[in-house]
Amino acid sequence: MVRFGWFASLEEFTPDECLQQVELAEQYGFDTAWVNDHFHPWFDHKQDGSSANGGNCWAWLPAALDRTDDLVIGTGVTGIIHRYHPGNVAHRLATLEEMYPDRVFLGVGSGEALNESPLGLPMPGFGESAKRTAEAIRMIRALFENEFVSYDGNFWSLEEANLYTGPDEAPPIYIASNGSTLARMAGDLGDGYVTVFEHPERVQDELFPAVETGVEKSDRNESINDLDRSIHLHVSYDPDSEEAALEPCLPWRGTMLDIFFQADIADPRVVQDHGDKVDPNVLREEMTITTDPQDIVDVTQKYVDAGFNHIVYQSHSPDQEAFCQVLEEEVFPRFDEGDADL
Repeated sequence: MVRFGWFASLEEFTPDECLQQVELAEQYGFDTAWVNDHFHPWFDHKQDGSSANGGNCWAWLPAALDRTDDLVIGTGVTGIIHRYHPGNVAHRLATLEEMYPDRVFLGVGSGEALNESPLGLPMPGFGESAKRTAEAIRMIRALFENEFVSYDGNFWSLEEANLYTGPDEAPPIYIASNGSTLARMAGDLGDGYVTVFEHPERVQDELFPAVETGVEKSDRNESINDLDRSIHLHVSYDPDSEEAALEPCLPWRGTMLDIFFQADIADPRVVQDHGDKVDPNVLREEMTITTDPQDIVDVTQKYVDAGFNHIVYQSHSPDQEAFCQVLEEEVFPRFDEGDADL
């Protein structure tokens, strides 16, 4: 069975606009909602010159959960590097789970400089970031599963720490990766795996095999099928004009440049200045920018065929309700259990 997620971008939209979007998502049949966890956004301003946004996901999450009834909502994704102690993340999750049982998840990734450097916290190299991510996951699970936890880690410690409020098991933890290291970690330590901007061939040839390698050493998972496998797709739909669909995507061109995921660069103005030099046709190749609902069906089918069972759409569409209507009428029915070409 395929599940469908909505991505609420607190970079592109105000917190209130994102709340309205998750209400629409639930109304039109989405199963989950994901929200970015960034300090700085990926760009400084929108194409019309108005400012980007930078809402805080942890302040936003309770409002989103309260405004919806059944939508499962979590971070997409949180870098637990310097600015968060894993114990604080566990504390927040436990409280949300107490208030909204079985409706919360945590997505984690190896982080970016735009979350750390603005706070005077240097972004470590990838190797250390990956080790911090694994340690954080183990600490979060330990706090949920045990009482008065002491933990002497390589990066953080706990001394008789206890979560008095919350369940005895952590909510689902997704591990995000565009490379093999965290893909293996997902198979070993995660409940789910998520990736973005990856072609199906690389997923099948490199990333899913890495997840399976992690499963082989896991105490949690016996098969890759034990993990929820999620792909994050950027989509912009306008029924009349592809140019109108393209325009709100243009500020995201900086995310097409690998350097900004690797280097200690955290100024959205710098990211956007370089992104503005990227040919917009690159967005057309990496995103689904369209006037035709069949294109959304086709890209969804491509990733379902590749082995994903959870499709998350980040919609840049000029009319978000029109996009939701297309999903409800044209896309979701094609992937009802038994109907999709699996």
